[in-house]
Amino acid sequence: MRSVYSIAFVLILILSPMAWSQEKNNLNLDELVAEALRNNPQLRAGRNQTQAAKSRIDQATSWDAPQIGVELYQIPVQSFPNPVKNNMETDYFLQQMIPFPGKLSAMGSAAESNANMTDQNYKALERKVLRNVKSAYFDLYLVQHKIQINAENQDLVKSFVDIARKQYEVGMGKQTDILRAQTELSTLVNDGINLQKERKVVEAMINMLVSRPTASPLGNVPDIDAQAPQWTFDQLSLVALAIRPELKAMDYNIAMNKSELSASKREYYPDLMARVMYKDMAMTNNDFWSVMIGVSIPLAPWSGGKYTSKVEENELNVERAEDDYTSMKNMTLFEVQDALVKVQTNGNLVALYRNTVIPQAEQTLQSTITEYQTGKTEFLMLIDAYRMLLSSKLDYYMSVMNSMASQAELEQAVGLDVKEIAERVR
Repeated sequence: MRSVYSIAFVLILILSPMAWSQEKNNLNLDELVAEALRNNPQLRAGRNQTQAAKSRIDQATSWDAPQIGVELYQIPVQSFPNPVKNNMETDYFLQQMIPFPGKLSAMGSAAESNANMTDQNYKALERKVLRNVKSAYFDLYLVQHKIQINAENQDLVKSFVDIARKQYEVGMGKQTDILRAQTELSTLVNDGINLQKERKVVEAMINMLVSRPTASPLGNVPDIDAQAPQWTFDQLSLVALAIRPELKAMDYNIAMNKSELSASKREYYPDLMARVMYKDMAMTNNDFWSVMIGVSIPLAPWSGGKYTSKVEENELNVERAEDDYTSMKNMTLFEVQDALVKVQTNGNLVALYRNTVIPQAEQTLQSTITEYQTGKTEFLMLIDAYRMLLSSKLDYYMSVMNSMASQAELEQAVGLDVKEIAERVR
């Protein structure tokens, strides 16, 4: 009877509620997400890139710097090395290039669209980093539960060793049963060592994403209530087409290329060059001013091809940008559909394992233990029942992890987190 009580005690441990981590050691996902947004090196680089793109707007809309100069005429050779000695004329001038009206505004529009595109690319990078953080967080959840299950199963199999030994002592068992139980225990011990290594790898991934030292310790991931959201593809596709950062970025890319096309067409119009000069005539009182206006000739036979080919290039760039947008739109709709199917499928698996498979496997193991102790079944049946429960619990936690990782994929595909999506599809 003592062995029955020991088995019952171990079963109570492994069949207890699945929440096993202590609250004070919980690893909070929202805090990890906030830390990643603050400290992730890729995101910091992306923010700097966005600011750099915005600074180009003023560069594109500003005139070229004016030029000032001094010209010295008729300097006698014998005055060297003093060029201002005995020269006959000194000219002081101010010169400015004036772009044709509309050129700078078109270039400014292109720069502004480029800045907006860069900003949307940064937001897309944010969604990618957040998905990676969440996926690693859920991987850690699975590994920690594998470690917990492994520890519980080691205790259970140790009890199997005791039962097999006592059954052998009273002549109701076989020595091979003891050896099988010990082999199973050795396998679990080895698996436990490997799981600890796997945990360190996942923790290193999380630390890298939030820019912590690689070996920084992390707390336990609390239990997750994996509830699959009941949304339709039509609901999500409308939100994704309006919100997805990659689509917005490509829309701005089209606008940028159209502005560059407009600017290249304005290159056919001449720029102006204005020059004001004061002539200081040495040894006379006849100083005077001069003004010069010049224009560029873009359509000269030896330079016209430069501007024509630039217009052709930008026309092709507009078509390419429009095709890229269409391709990204199709990819977005596919990713939304794919992620939604995964969310719903894994959600159904979570419910199946939690409500049906695991309870049945628990009952089977309890029944098999009783039958083995009364000599009604073989030890192999006990091992099979134990492995069935082990597999069911591992599959349950795997389904929870896949369900939550699929939701992270869905968030990236749509461009919003689950809470924000829920508000938009109401």
